[in-house]
Amino acid sequence: MKCSNIVKNCLILTALSGCATSSDFANPAWRPFKDIDGSVREISFYSWKVLETKDGKHVERDSHVAYLAKPLGENLKAKQKIGEMYPLGQAGENSAMATIFLLDGKSLNIYDEPAVKALAQAKTFDFYEFGGMRLSHARFTAKKAICRDFKGKTGVDLLMTTNYYPRNSFTDFYTALINVNLRRDNAPKEIGYTPSFTGSDTTLQHELKTEEAKQGKNIALLNIQEKASILFNIICK
Repeated sequence: MKCSNIVKNCLILTALSGCATSSDFANPAWRPFKDIDGSVREISFYSWKVLETKDGKHVERDSHVAYLAKPLGENLKAKQKIGEMYPLGQAGENSAMATIFLLDGKSLNIYDEPAVKALAQAKTFDFYEFGGMRLSHARFTAKKAICRDFKGKTGVDLLMTTNYYPRNSFTDFYTALINVNLRRDNAPKEIGYTPSFTGSDTTLQHELKTEEAKQGKNIALLNIQEKASILFNIICK
């Protein structure tokens, strides 16, 4: 299987579930994860070649897309598109992650200024992050507008889950459910953190629970810092 350069260099999906191409589309490798509503869902990733018109010319580029599984009955699943993924982070240092910024059901390119402006003025948007044997879904919610509330007294509510997969397991994982209010000039006063464990492999479950007991709360704080940095450094800078 040949992955595109973007996947190899910065999306790091090979560290989560591998790089699927259009030839694999009929038989996806579904990865389970626990979502922010507590349900366990399944996700898979694909790479495509697409044609775009730029300066009057047709240009081919790579498109990397995430899909959710939609049950259609016993052993049958349809693919529900989440959106196109874009790298976020230091690609040259291989530390970027595959991300989706989802506004009103549409995936936005975070490198387009109008997209950033739309997120700044929105009341809510969803953020997905994939790679490094973890998978996150975060929802940012404001009463008036994301950046207005983030810079004001109201703050922005963050609800998120991050799923961690030991040895890149497709069956066993640990989920951190986090809810917190983010404000630019104030540290969070209260942090909601609830760990949960999915799977039945005795060895993997022991590893997960041992690691969570040692590092769970610290990892949750790092997660909050990472998501707050999206507002600080990208959307509301």
